[in-house]
Amino acid sequence: MAVRLSREPGRWCVVLARTEWLDPGLLAPDIAAALRVPRGDAVRVCRYQRGILVEGASQDAAESLVALLRTRQVEALALPDAQLPVLPRAVNVSLATIDGTGFGTPSVQGAGFPNLWDWNHLALVCAGILLDPAQQAAGIVDRMDKAALEEANDRAALAQHALDRARTRVFPLGKEIARGEADIGQALQVALTGGKPQAPQALDGFGHIGTVVDVIFQRPMERLRLTERSRVQGLARGPSLARILHLTVKALSAQADSAGLSGTTIALAAGADSGEYLFEDLGQFDDYCRWAYFWKLKRQGE
Repeated sequence: MAVRLSREPGRWCVVLARTEWLDPGLLAPDIAAALRVPRGDAVRVCRYQRGILVEGASQDAAESLVALLRTRQVEALALPDAQLPVLPRAVNVSLATIDGTGFGTPSVQGAGFPNLWDWNHLALVCAGILLDPAQQAAGIVDRMDKAALEEANDRAALAQHALDRARTRVFPLGKEIARGEADIGQALQVALTGGKPQAPQALDGFGHIGTVVDVIFQRPMERLRLTERSRVQGLARGPSLARILHLTVKALSAQADSAGLSGTTIALAAGADSGEYLFEDLGQFDDYCRWAYFWKLKRQGE
């Protein structure tokens, strides 16, 4: 997620024009100098950002960072923190319907919450796959001799390995979609017999993933969240969470124009193998939603 340097009023942030990998080896020293932060924080700026690089910087530091990035052919924008949208807290939806009449949420009750949300008021759909933190740590720290971590060279090697893996990680969505098709028979048998569904299998190299879809409406202004525990009526179920996510975003994409879809949602709906829609945790995903919503509002205002 974005690195926050300060929560004082009047601070500035830096956002990318498009999400892209920033090479820490190339940029971290210059970022550290521009922001006047330790090199470790500059590596975090590169490693954890999903569109929002830093918040709480001084105006001079933010503008200096933008100028630096431009010399590396990376387009970015400096603006006051107050201009970066803060989205409502996500409301978890356990049961939903998606069709031409609207986004139905019979499981959500509360003052001001309609049972049917008008597609004309849809602002943005953001979707992603959440990585298993235990799987990411496995084999790197857990299984190593703790004494080895005392050596600075070993720590540096571990950090470099984590960076390399993050840069090259691609999720096999096409394979998961195909695997899900083969498991429909098992899902039907569970439905007919009343048995327990098969537990989702851990994916090699990814562990037990999670899924998240934020559906943001403007009237009323709310953020509705579907997770791997949510159920969308009419969509086939199965042990592959990635396939269920793919079907969900396809159904949502059919009701929204391209301006209302984040890049991750478009890639998931297309069934593309990619690392674009992989997120370390919900905090990183929330930052991406804010970034995508900011650029949607900016495009509307131009």
